[in-house]
Amino acid sequence: MLRRRREIKETIEKAKDPLVRMQLQMLLNKKGQQRSRGINKVEDALDSVLRQAIGRLPERTPLVVLFVLITIIILITFFILEGLA
Repeated sequence: MLRRRREIKETIEKAKDPLVRMQLQMLLNKKGQQRSRGINKVEDALDSVLRQAIGRLPERTPLVVLFVLITIIILITFFILEGLA
């Protein structure tokens, strides 16, 4: 696929007719759009799954996560201070 794209780019550079160049450029853009559509479909599916998972969490989950993160930060700070002492 990469070699094919490179060949098309080389053909665009060699082509003198602007119409041919434009058509080849459109072909390159179309192939890129097809790839990005597939990526968008995957992103949409992951987004949907994550929204459903987050929606099922209890109401206090963000508070618990924040508490755990603060605890970990404090623990790391104490380890560093203990190592320096």
